[in-house]
Amino acid sequence: MIAVLYSFFFILGIAIGSFLGVVVDRLSSQESIWKGRSHCDHCRHNLSVLDLIPIFSFFILGRKCRYCHKKLSWFYPLIEICTGIAYAAIGIVLVQQIGLISQVFYQLLLLYYFLLTGLLLVIFFADIRYGIIPFNVVVLSLLLIIIWNLLSPLLAGGQNVSFHTHLLNSILSAAGAGGFFFLLFAATKGRGMGFGDVIYAFLMGFILGFPRVILGLYIAFVTGAVVSLLLVALKKKKLKGGTIPFGPFLVFGTFVSLLWGKFILAYLFRYFLL
Repeated sequence: MIAVLYSFFFILGIAIGSFLGVVVDRLSSQESIWKGRSHCDHCRHNLSVLDLIPIFSFFILGRKCRYCHKKLSWFYPLIEICTGIAYAAIGIVLVQQIGLISQVFYQLLLLYYFLLTGLLLVIFFADIRYGIIPFNVVVLSLLLIIIWNLLSPLLAGGQNVSFHTHLLNSILSAAGAGGFFFLLFAATKGRGMGFGDVIYAFLMGFILGFPRVILGLYIAFVTGAVVSLLLVALKKKKLKGGTIPFGPFLVFGTFVSLLWGKFILAYLFRYFLL
């Protein structure tokens, strides 16, 4: 039963990931997300259902468009697989914490995590593919979090009083993280940190609150440094003058801290106290 549930989350994730790939592309080109059929990036031919099966169509077609035969980007199966893994991870964590998700509150919590993760993945891949952090996606994420923080005390039926103080914690953490990144942006005059990173840092603080935002930022900076050094070693990036987007590392830090931050921080506190 559990394995079937996790498989369902993964399949749901890759299906949602296929849609997110379209969202990323259309945000960059300012096309409507809701109007118009999916089409080939090269020849603009409308795609059929057989062309749109997540992951499988990409490999069955030999990574080529069925109509113009030009190579397709690895971006599409990558975002589908990443979304599938992320959704499966969310399902695993929530099921392990609260058992099979049967109560209405926990079902809505699962939906909230799925929606928020989908928005974060749009930011992740938009920054990798086009070097942008879509402001409208950040605003939509903030609205989702505010709505959840306002509704969750009612949905939980007063089971957890911490919900009543969580919104204030989120606001203060957002101001702290956003302010810190704004100082970095100002100090480097935009060369070391883009203003999109400042905006996302505000969102990151709002999502995680204190102290998980500290852990998320630490993970982002460490993974960013490790990947940068690997790219330099592989001669994919110059030590001076070469830059890589920092937004994806911030999103990765956010996701890890959101799901496992409580356990990681508890372990660290026990370790240092002992």
